[in-house]
Amino acid sequence: MRRISAFVLSILLLTIGSWIPAQTVSSAASNMNVILNGQSLKFEDSAPYLSGSTVMIPLRETVVALKYITSYQKATDTIQLNSVQNKISFKSGGQDLILNGVKVSFKENTVVRQDRVYVPLSFFAALGLVTAYDAGTNQVEVYTPDVTAGVIVGLLAAGKYQELEDRYFDPVMKRAISIPVIQQTWENISTLGGNYLGLKSTVSSRNEEGMVLQSVLSFSDSEASFEIRLNNSAEITELRIIPLPVKLP
Repeated sequence: MRRISAFVLSILLLTIGSWIPAQTVSSAASNMNVILNGQSLKFEDSAPYLSGSTVMIPLRETVVALKYITSYQKATDTIQLNSVQNKISFKSGGQDLILNGVKVSFKENTVVRQDRVYVPLSFFAALGLVTAYDAGTNQVEVYTPDVTAGVIVGLLAAGKYQELEDRYFDPVMKRAISIPVIQQTWENISTLGGNYLGLKSTVSSRNEEGMVLQSVLSFSDSEASFEIRLNNSAEITELRIIPLPVKLP
């Protein structure tokens, strides 16, 4: 087990939900609930469904909720999604997309059903979002990196260490790291930094192992680096909090 200092906390967490394979195609599509950044999505004349163990989600309603503008180029059979930060294009039926000029692959094909485009949950993971599906509750969860980081650090800042453990820690973590250790680590950071003010920034990147979320936390007297590592199953494998040097006036 890694050494835990007063300023660095490396822990294993379990993100919201987990992948549990389904055995059959679900016909009760309307029973599947899609949570986007904590809010339940409403679908008008389409609904998410299971194709084997693959979660398929209506594209339009989901990306509109993510503040994307959608368009279709008939000449090239290309779907385009544009937001302030990202430009995305892909062709229906494939497993690749172009994100800001870079080709990114995902696991399952997109499909068209009754003139509606459906994409697999892995499509949103390819965009850098945190995704999970719980077959027990038939619930899908999609979170942007800043919201993911904000939820975790928010529980720390609010002193809700037990809730943090209950919602995120896996059994190994519960045995390895005690709540008092987590509490002491956060309190040491707060002692140096002052009152916690919020997330200053969050950026995400992908690698072969999964995703890395890097945030800067603002305190009244200083700042801290907040890093979360997730594997390809959307499980957090490491979390680090490190105080940053105080900037001189």
